[in-house]
Formats: sequence, C-alpha cells, structure tokens
Amino acid sequence: MYDFHGRTGIVTGAGSGIGRATALLLARSGATVLGVGRKSGPLEQTAALAHGSDGKILPSIVDVTDEEKVRSMIAEAEKNIGAISFQFNNAGIGGAHKTIVDLSLRELDEIMNVSFRAVFIGMKYALPAMKRAGGGAVVNCGSLLSFKGAVRRGDYAMAKHAVMALTKTAAGEHAKDNIQINCVCPGPIDTPLQHQSEVLVNPKDPTYERRRYEVGIPMGRYGTPEEVAEVVAFLLSGSVPYLSGAAIPLDGSFLAV
Repeated sequence: MYDFHGRTGIVTGAGSGIGRATALLLARSGATVLGVGRKSGPLEQTAALAHGSDGKILPSIVDVTDEEKVRSMIAEAEKNIGAISFQFNNAGIGGAHKTIVDLSLRELDEIMNVSFRAVFIGMKYALPAMKRAGGGAVVNCGSLLSFKGAVRRGDYAMAKHAVMALTKTAAGEHAKDNIQINCVCPGPIDTPLQHQSEVLVNPKDPTYERRRYEVGIPMGRYGTPEEVAEVVAFLLSGSVPYLSGAAIPLDGSFLAV
C-alpha cells in the first residue's frame, strides 16, 4: 500500500510490539529503517525478520533519553545512510501503576524521561535533518491516555498528554517546512508491554485487566501491533500533505461511545 523506496528513517522501540511491526512494514515497503532500541538481541531479531524485503532494518543500540547519543545517531545516519525523511517516536514504558500520592518522583522522572523526554530529544534533532532534506514526516506514539486520566495511571497519562501537546506544537512550528507531525493514540494493543502492565495491575489474576478492557471496547478485543503499524505507515507516507497536528485514536471505538 505504501512506497518508501529510497527513503530513510528512524523507528524507536523497534525490538518488539508496535515498533517491530512498524519497522517491518516500512522495510517491506522499501524503506531503510534505523531500528533503535536498548538491547541488541531483540533488534537483531527484528532485522532478521526483514530479510527478503525491498528495504532493510539497521539495528542501532541507543539510549533515546541521552541527548548526545541521539544527536550523534541522527548525524551519522544522515552522513552514512541517507537523508532522514521519517521518524516514529515509539519507545516507552508502562509506568508504576500507583496513585499520585504513592508515586515517587523517581518513578515519575523515569516515565517522563522515556515516554516524553525521548520524544522531545528525537524531534529536536530529526526535524532540522528533515528540513535539510526538503521535508518529511514524524509520528509520535501517544495513547488513549493522551485524552483522559486513569486511576493509578497518572504518570503514564501525564507523559502521553505531554506527547500530544508536543506533537501539536511542533506541527504548527514546522507547517511551512513540508514536515507533517502527527500522533497515533492506541488503546490496549496485544504487546509484551501491555502484558507486563496487566501483571502489575493484578498479579494474582493477570487476565483481569484484559477482560475489563474487552468488555468496554465496542469491538470486544485488543488491537494488534500490525494495525497500529498500518496507521503509522499511512501518516509517514505523506499521502495527505494537509494532515498534520492530528491525534488519532486507534481503540476499537472505545472513546467514541
């Protein structure tokens, strides 16, 4: 459905879940993808799954919260691989699952660093690179909790609200640079991170959270990483240049009713 031949870009959190599915779809659509993560094993597995694709995935072990390492990664990619034309800021963590009163500042700092600060840093250096290349597209990974709060998920909701605000601000600032910046906001998706969250919510009954969500989701199921990847690829494709600054729920109609 998408033609990314000749295009180079970045997907963070590419070792599993939504990041892996997106990196694979982009590679199969012809892109050269810098697949970013913290552990070599999962990234190598993602790259191996792309073998035989028109494009390729290049594993890159980078701490996305480290400004200098991100700056160097983007500069080296520009020099050695090609102009940066897309970026999916997907890396994130699930948070502490505590009330605001019980949440420590250390725990708050941890989720803000990974789920928000890393998005800011990535855009800070990718956007000038895209401007030099004549344009591009950025997608940031928000959440249903970009739109609402949730009991015992205040840290996560704060980070994802901030991602949405950053997305909208950056879209306005770069509207005349031929750079589209949007936010995809998934509901519960069948990923390892979601499964970890379910265990934290109810260690004695890890399926409780899934059952609760599935009752509330009109479609009656979790989404898949591949479904999110399709939306991200569409937004990165530049098919509709006027689409920028949007926050798109992907939630089986959960917020709609």
